[in-house]
Amino acid sequence: MRYLVHMKLFNKENISTAVNGGTAQATEEKYSLAPPARYLIRGSEQSLVASILMNDEDVYAAWHLMKDSFTGNCNAFEKAIGSTYTGYLNANPEKNQILNEAMACYSRVATSGLVNECKGVFSDGISTLVDVGGGTGTVVKAISKAFPNIKCTLFDLPRVIANLPEIPNITKISGDMFKSIPNADAILFKNVLHDWSDDQCVQILKRCKEAASPGGKVIINLHPYAKLRLASDLEMMVTNGGKDRTEQEWKTLIDAAGFASYKITQMSAGFASQSVIEAYIDDRRVL
Repeated sequence: MRYLVHMKLFNKENISTAVNGGTAQATEEKYSLAPPARYLIRGSEQSLVASILMNDEDVYAAWHLMKDSFTGNCNAFEKAIGSTYTGYLNANPEKNQILNEAMACYSRVATSGLVNECKGVFSDGISTLVDVGGGTGTVVKAISKAFPNIKCTLFDLPRVIANLPEIPNITKISGDMFKSIPNADAILFKNVLHDWSDDQCVQILKRCKEAASPGGKVIINLHPYAKLRLASDLEMMVTNGGKDRTEQEWKTLIDAAGFASYKITQMSAGFASQSVIEAYIDDRRVL
């Protein structure tokens, strides 16, 4: 408990009580949850429990082979487990469920900033939007609620969509984003593209360019906070062979996929600090 108090997950208070008819004092230690511990409570709106559980022994086995990812000889996770991370999730539904819950955790924490601070991203003539790799739909449900005029679609792999209940006002479509993406005015990615290599990202962005309406755009939601981005960069390298990217690296991918222009919107600082890249299909002035 002393360690948890030191880590500011618990508060400690010494409670004194009179004993022996008031002639002496007995001291009792009382512990209570500190504010950061709210992220460790199951079922709370801000719970990040699943994001901890997803880093199990199989994931840690891959970290021991990080040097293989550095040298480029192979993917560390694939070498440790004998399967790609995607194949591993397909073969282990319980692991896939934890991953989906973890992604929903992250999205619940960050989505408020996305819909409240980036209203202009969703109100510039968008009538249809598809959330690619949207998991359980946390983000797209928030967008649909905040912008009811937008017809929203949740697009993910069959193993994800098959286990979802019906979501009011949301169309669910399963498929493979490397092959095709549902048509829409705006195509959204939140914490998806960092799973993939540069070449794979360019391929995905080209599919987006084919699917987007004239004058449409791709919306890429990511976190710019250096500590989170750099930690995520290592995690993506070890598990998927992907990476988190700087603005210049994103520009290179956007240009390679044939987009006309892009702009970045920065949101408030803090745990949920984020930025949004809007990559435009057609040549248009970036304000």
